[in-house]
Amino acid sequence: MSTSCGGSGGGVSPWPTEQDINASAQATLQSVAGDWEGVSTVPNALRLDFRLVEGANGQVSGTGTMKEGSAAAAVPFIVSGTFQRPLLTLAFNGMVFESRQVKGAAQGSYTTVGGIGATLTLTAPGYSRDVAILLQEK
Repeated sequence: MSTSCGGSGGGVSPWPTEQDINASAQATLQSVAGDWEGVSTVPNALRLDFRLVEGANGQVSGTGTMKEGSAAAAVPFIVSGTFQRPLLTLAFNGMVFESRQVKGAAQGSYTTVGGIGATLTLTAPGYSRDVAILLQEK
C-alpha cells in the first residue's frame, strides 16, 4: 500500500485563489445587512451589538444594545441611517453613556472586511463627546 502527499495531480487546488478571495470580500462589502458589533476602548469601555436591515434607496435600520464597561446592564437602542456604498452613516437613539441619555452618530467607509474605524459622536443638551470605535460585521 502506498500513500502520497502530492495530491491528486489533477491540477485542482483545494485552496481559494486570489480571485476567489477578492470576489468573496466584494460580496461581503455589497451589503451591510446582518449582525454588527462596535468596540471602543475609552476609559469607560463601550460595546455595541446591533442588527442592520437594508431597505429601499440605501436606507438601513435596526435595533441593538449598548454596554458601558462600568454599567450593570446593557441598554437597548434603535439605529437608522444610510448605506451608499461604500459610505455607511448611522444614527443611534436611546443610548445611555456616563448616566446620561445621549444620541450617537457615526460615519465611515465600508471598504474592508476588517471593519470601519469611525468616530462615534455622543450628544445630549449641553454635552458632546467623541469616541473612537471599530464597527465590524459579525
